[in-house]
Amino acid sequence: MHQPARHCILAVFAHPDDETSTAAGTLTKYAREGVDIHVVTATRGERGALGTGDRHIERRDLPAIREAELRAALTLYGANRPILLDYRDQELITADFETLTQDVLRAMAAVRPDVVITFGPSGISEHDDHKTMHRAATEAFHRYRHTAVVAPRLYYVAMPHEVAAQFALHLHPSEMTLSVCIDIADVKPIKLQGLRTYRSQTDAQELAVLFESNQFSKEWFYQAHPVLSSTESPASGFWPCPEGRNEMDLPPVQIGCDEPEGFLDEGNH
Repeated sequence: MHQPARHCILAVFAHPDDETSTAAGTLTKYAREGVDIHVVTATRGERGALGTGDRHIERRDLPAIREAELRAALTLYGANRPILLDYRDQELITADFETLTQDVLRAMAAVRPDVVITFGPSGISEHDDHKTMHRAATEAFHRYRHTAVVAPRLYYVAMPHEVAAQFALHLHPSEMTLSVCIDIADVKPIKLQGLRTYRSQTDAQELAVLFESNQFSKEWFYQAHPVLSSTESPASGFWPCPEGRNEMDLPPVQIGCDEPEGFLDEGNH
């Protein structure tokens, strides 16, 4: 009997909650289809907000709290445990770039993704940590692809031009070029729950309210490698559905466009 091909997504981001605001629906959707999901998180977000509502967190406690929130969110999505790189929040731009790139490359070599997701050049918000992870993940990807058995693809988080304009985001043109449009409507409650899991962070709570809108029932990505023709219409996923299969064949959702372990669990910087 023919064995289905192994598929693996590796998402590479700077902070706990980056994976959720950008791609939680996509990660959940594919985890439920049997895709192996891994997330690299470069920092523990120790310079972030100190709680929401009436909750106040001591600065010294924040890294452990944000790591726990990250682990809980990834469990919710059906992803593997996070790959933490142990860099400091808001200091990635001053970290040794070659060392950071090698750390990301080791994660790629360990999990062998055929799809890598990361930030585009602007990092969506122009955050220096986001832009640095874009550069490191892109450089690591191009080294990794020369040794990969199956040719991998690199995707940047993207959004339609009108959405970027609505929020006055100054994005690189690639981040407004939509190669893939994934309908996450069926799993959006999980994304919202994931954002609310990050109770330490005000921006995550604000995004949970914003994303309740139907406008945010999709997640978008630009295929940075190999580059596609600009005339191609957005695909509805990273892989075509197998012949004869549709969304009704997927495992039921609880509450999606048309259709080496020590390394992985511990910081390695």
